[in-house]
Amino acid sequence: MWREIEEGLRLNMGDVTVIGRGRLGSVFAVTDLAVASVGAAGAALATLVAAVAGGAVPEVRVDRALASSWFASSIRPVGWELTSAWDSVAGDYRGADGWIRLHTNAQMHRAAALRVLGVEADRTAVAASVSAWAVEDLENAVVEAGGAAAVMRSLSEWSTHPQGRTVAGEPLVHHEATAQSRSSWHPSAGGGRPLGGLRVLDMTRVLAGPVATRTLAGWGADVLRIDPPGWEEPGLAPEVTVGKRCARLDLRQAADRQRWWDLLDGADVLVHGYRPGALDGLGLGPGERDERRPGLV
Repeated sequence: MWREIEEGLRLNMGDVTVIGRGRLGSVFAVTDLAVASVGAAGAALATLVAAVAGGAVPEVRVDRALASSWFASSIRPVGWELTSAWDSVAGDYRGADGWIRLHTNAQMHRAAALRVLGVEADRTAVAASVSAWAVEDLENAVVEAGGAAAVMRSLSEWSTHPQGRTVAGEPLVHHEATAQSRSSWHPSAGGGRPLGGLRVLDMTRVLAGPVATRTLAGWGADVLRIDPPGWEEPGLAPEVTVGKRCARLDLRQAADRQRWWDLLDGADVLVHGYRPGALDGLGLGPGERDERRPGLV
């Protein structure tokens, strides 16, 4: 059955109806991206539902205002307040010849930026130090120190930048077949949530990855999020852990790596946001995964 379903899945965006009005203020078409993303996800789910239950593909309706709202925030606290999603040092700073963005939410990124700037974690002191730097020099220095920073370039400057040119030449989606084996998971036609029984191992951080796995959890998948010890996202955890189980493993430790392999043996899908080569260095790369868990998505 799954072979027939898999070969018959053809996403039909013609079944998506956009309703309502709404727009997030931006120089970019953010609401259009939100609507297209929600619509594509809904169309994929509708296609799966039709393939399992038979009959026509259900219509998908996307409300522009709701899509815009969900791209801003998906929860509204009642009787409590969310911690700020941003570290007190993070933000935009004026340098000697332009503007730069410092991303310091992660402790190691914050430490790297402050080390390069030679100041304590005080926003006024950071601003004073940044003002003496050429922004591209500071960007390079912070990144080389293990931090995260980016010069705020104009659209024309970005279009001629090596990274901008590389991004422009990339396809929107990469798709690569690994093992020839197919997933052992079969969708149920029993009327429950469409992805019921699907096991997802979630190794993602802020923000796109956790939202993707949250979507899978909302559709019924059993999602287990794995974080390293010491990693905290207090301002985002209520948003991105909804519907998931959460656990911690230190993959630098042999016992925790073995536990990770045990979890992977029972998983249908792995979603991770690690940089290229990071998992390979731990012996958890795609070659090892393909051999150990054929059919894994």
